[in-house]
Amino acid sequence: MSNQPKRYAMLIDLERCIGCFACQVTCQAEHDLPFGNFRCRVETYQSGSYPHINKTFLPRLCNHCDKAPCIESCEEKALYKNRDGIVMLNKDICTSCQTCYDKCPYNAISADPITGEAQKCDFCYSRLKRGEQPVCVMSCMGKAIMFGDINDKKSMISIALGISKVKVLDSEQETGPGVFYMIDREIGKEFPLKSHDIPKRRHVSKVPVKQVFPESEDEPISTSIRKTVYTADSMCPAECAISVLVEDGVAKKIYGNPHSLNSNGTFCAKGAAGLQLTYSPHRIKTPMMRTGERGEDKWKEITWDEAADHIAKKMIGIKQQYGPEAVFMDCGDVTDREAYYRLFHAFGTPNTIDHGSICDPNRKWGQRIMLGDERPLPDVQRPLLIRNDDGELYLNSKHDAKLILNVGVNPFVATRFSYMSSGIPGARAENNCKYIVIDPSHTNSAALADIWLPIIPGTDAALLAAMLHYIIENDSSKDDLKRYMDHDFINKYSVGWQEFRDEFLAYTKKKDPSNKLNYFTLEWAEEKTGISKGDIENISHLFGITKPASIEIGMHGTSHHTNGDVTSILMAALCLVTGNMDTPGGLVFIDSQKPRKGEKTKAKEFLNRTVLRKINGIDVSGTLSELHKDNYGDYPSAWKGVLTDLPRKIREGITLKHGWFKGYTYPVKAFVTRAGNPVITAGSTPDWIDALTSRDENGEYNLDLMVFIDTHINVTGKYAD
Repeated sequence: MSNQPKRYAMLIDLERCIGCFACQVTCQAEHDLPFGNFRCRVETYQSGSYPHINKTFLPRLCNHCDKAPCIESCEEKALYKNRDGIVMLNKDICTSCQTCYDKCPYNAISADPITGEAQKCDFCYSRLKRGEQPVCVMSCMGKAIMFGDINDKKSMISIALGISKVKVLDSEQETGPGVFYMIDREIGKEFPLKSHDIPKRRHVSKVPVKQVFPESEDEPISTSIRKTVYTADSMCPAECAISVLVEDGVAKKIYGNPHSLNSNGTFCAKGAAGLQLTYSPHRIKTPMMRTGERGEDKWKEITWDEAADHIAKKMIGIKQQYGPEAVFMDCGDVTDREAYYRLFHAFGTPNTIDHGSICDPNRKWGQRIMLGDERPLPDVQRPLLIRNDDGELYLNSKHDAKLILNVGVNPFVATRFSYMSSGIPGARAENNCKYIVIDPSHTNSAALADIWLPIIPGTDAALLAAMLHYIIENDSSKDDLKRYMDHDFINKYSVGWQEFRDEFLAYTKKKDPSNKLNYFTLEWAEEKTGISKGDIENISHLFGITKPASIEIGMHGTSHHTNGDVTSILMAALCLVTGNMDTPGGLVFIDSQKPRKGEKTKAKEFLNRTVLRKINGIDVSGTLSELHKDNYGDYPSAWKGVLTDLPRKIREGITLKHGWFKGYTYPVKAFVTRAGNPVITAGSTPDWIDALTSRDENGEYNLDLMVFIDTHINVTGKYAD
């Protein structure tokens, strides 16, 4: 019936809550709450002891009870239930007596630490009146929160509540809460959720005919000029699509972009806090020029024209005296770096580097050798725009993945691929996908895993080698329960498998001198990894028999070891032999889920120009790119560059050991860095400081020009010119 009163409620699926705190931070930003004050907060409950740990994340907020104790205790009648069943606070008559704080069994009312004013969740009522969802619902990375009118039998939340076993906070209070939870896992005794049977007819407080609702429920008419700007969040390499509410030229709120397939309107806690960076009192608003010595942090403001002229004259002078290769450009992280690549390649230097050398080069190297793609990913982005065999585009919203194995990666809170946060929980909930996590730490991802196996750090390659050995040795085309390998796929799409297999298995005939066990056996892997051979056998069998499946290894935890490239090679081999490569729900090439911007955007064609250099009095010609080869170490092991070795090159210069320009020597005279902090992140900090401040025999800096590009001055920035 159209006249039936509404009863807004919330259903939170804790099997999809990844503990990212997006709801807490976005709520705080939406309502301009002071630091430490929350309307919604996420609590972590942990039971058991390592390695038998149970961890659950619990978002808590006002329960908007049918029988709200806070309303009954409020003598000023500042607390009341509105027409939509939402417990509201009229701040105009609230005296901040704090009586309601103690009466609320859910600790959902708090005080502003400065003004003492009461604060509580109102389900973002101003947004509801505009036809929008509460900000916590919209931002939830795991798509764990459902919201709607439970008096509407056709609403999604009513349907979900009708078929689900739900729990509520402290059910013994009998307050008739409007926030419900779902969880299938066993929870500790201290966990405050209890089973709850929802009455067939919800109690709905009828609004007295003569009740006048306070004007505070209605938003004041705004005379500001408002608009929504769609853009991208450049605070991390995910570059999630966002929408920014701009009022009179000032950015007021950041939201996700619901039109984006990459993030589907969600946005993380870091992105939600973006305005703190934008309007930080420490932000650099004009170019600055050093007035003291490098490192003294003394500056004067200059104009953009002055800055551009100074840098251009310095770079041209260095190019004329030493050659363009003496100018180095560190493009920093992967956000918006293409313009810098184009500029410096056109200028004539091949020495454009980025953070990759201190990120996951080992992982990229192994996968590039095996697959031709540096970073394939599990196919879990849904919905996904794909092209069928007829060339037509369509949206695939159905999950295909049946098993995902994460090794040393925590995609729920530590990944640049934001769709993992909703994709993996979605595949588990909608396609019964099994999720396995291998990690020494009980991470947020491990907390939601079906199987978590802690491993001795640095032994990931041993685990994957044992899995590959088990799958090869136990594969049987006659037994459906052991048909691990996809021989048709291997024969059609791989080259060199037999040689790889023979050399790999040859090791299993040898004994490891460290433990006297044959390489790659279950017993050998148990001793190396600390994981029982039974568990290794189990996950090997599951990965071999489950189709489609995928493996993702971590950028840092697995690749920052001397055997990181081997770990990457073995991961690729496992996906290849089981036929899980480039198939729906398996491991797919990155272009399928995050299209590259195109190599042309980096203007690498400039690097193919023929240049002339004099070596020992003899003119030698070659392509510009050859001047970059080996300038950080022995080629090809330094194929991504080694940023940590740059301080030594600033002091000593570069002598090429390979290629057409072997024997050619040139100095490093200019270093331009942006969106990074290499003095802290790229090796020895004292070594960097020494290089940036080192002087020649005339007392001049060895580095003629140091340019720092960022919104704030960090440690590296203090040593810029």
